[in-house]
Amino acid sequence: MKKIDSWFILCCLLIPILFVSCHDDDKIDYNDMPDAIHTFINDYFPGTTVTKSEKISGEAHYKVNLSNGFELKFYKEGGWQEIDGSNQPLPQALLYEILPGNVITYVATQYPAASVVEAERHDYGYKIELNTAPEVDLKFDNDGLIIQS
Repeated sequence: MKKIDSWFILCCLLIPILFVSCHDDDKIDYNDMPDAIHTFINDYFPGTTVTKSEKISGEAHYKVNLSNGFELKFYKEGGWQEIDGSNQPLPQALLYEILPGNVITYVATQYPAASVVEAERHDYGYKIELNTAPEVDLKFDNDGLIIQS
C-alpha cells in the first residue's frame, strides 16, 4: 500500500510541473518588443494601455492584450498578423491602412450593415470576420479579391 501512495504523491507533484513547462507563451516586457509594435498601437489604439504582452514560444511572434479588450498578434519584425476586437469593430482608419481597397469595397457593398471585428494576414492573403448573425468569415487573396465567403 505504501508503494501506491508514494507513486500517487509523486504523480501529484509532477503533473503540475509538466503543465507549467508546456505553457505556449512567455511573458515579455512590452518595452522589449520591436518598435513597429509600439508605433502600431500608438497610431491605431491611442489612449489604451497594454495589459499583457507575450512572446509565443517556439515561434517568432508576439501577442499583446489591450485595456479595451483587443488582442493583437505580430510577426517577429513587428508587422501585424492578427487583430481581434472581441466582437468590437476594428477602427476604420486601421482597416483602410491594413486591408486592400477591394476588401473594404466588397464588405461595404455585400454587408453594408456589418463591421469587421477581426482581421488576419496570411501567406494567401487576408481573412476577416464580420459581426453578422450568423458570423461571417471571408477570405481574400493578397490583391483583395474574394477567395471564399
